Amino acid sequence: MKFLYLETSRRKNGFSLIEVVLAIGIFMVTVLALVGLIGPTLKSVDEVEQTDAIASVVNSLNTFLQHSPDVAPTSSKFDAIYNAVVNDGQATVFVFQSFIGDTTDTQLKIGFYDEPSVYVAAKVERDDFVQNNIPIISGPIFRVVLSASSVTPELHRTSQRDPNTGIYVLTKATPDLYPEGYLAMEARIYAEEYTTSMNFDFDVYATTSLIDQAIIEPIFTYNVAIVR
Repeated sequence: MKFLYLETSRRKNGFSLIEVVLAIGIFMVTVLALVGLIGPTLKSVDEVEQTDAIASVVNSLNTFLQHSPDVAPTSSKFDAIYNAVVNDGQATVFVFQSFIGDTTDTQLKIGFYDEPSVYVAAKVERDDFVQNNIPIISGPIFRVVLSASSVTPELHRTSQRDPNTGIYVLTKATPDLYPEGYLAMEARIYAEEYTTSMNFDFDVYATTSLIDQAIIEPIFTYNVAIVR
C-alpha cells in the first residue's frame, strides 16, 4: 500500500512591505492629528490660568476695597476711596506677589499708589517692588485703574468718556457733595509679566499717564461698588 504525504507550505515570520507601509501611514495620521490638538490644548491651558489669575485679582481687590481696615482706620473708608478717585480722575491699585526676605516664600501685596487720602498701610511703595536695587517680584504685576463707572448717576460724573483717557470723571469735588449711598467704579485690570531679565523701573511703570494707559488693552474690566 502506498501512502501519500502532502507537504504543507509554511509562511515565513514577519510582515510584508505593504503591511509595514500601511502601519506607518496609520501611525503618521494619528501623530499628525495629535500634533494638531497640541496648539488648542496649550491655548486652553493658558486661558484657564489667566482666568484663574484674574479671578484671584478681582477677589483680592474687592476684599481690600470693601473690608480692609488699612484704607482709613480712623475715618470713613468711603470718603478716602472717593477722594482717591476724584483727585486725578482715577486711582491706581497694585496687586502682586513678592518674596519674603531671602526665602522663596511669597506674600500678596495690594495697595494704592501715591494716594494721600488713604492711610499709609493701604499704599504700596517702591520698596515693596525693589529692595537694594533688586526686584523682589514673583509673577505678573497687576495694575488696577479705578475710575467713575457708567453706572454712576450722570448727575455726578461726566456725560461721556474723556476722548483722550477713555474714562468717566466724577464731577462732585468732595464726598459730602455726593449724595448717593454707593460709589460705582470701573476697574480696569492691566498685567505686566515680570521676568528677572527685565529692567523694571517701578516709578516709570507706576506713573503711566492716563493717555498712554488708554492705548493699552486691559485684560479685564468690571464694575465694583463701595457702600457708605
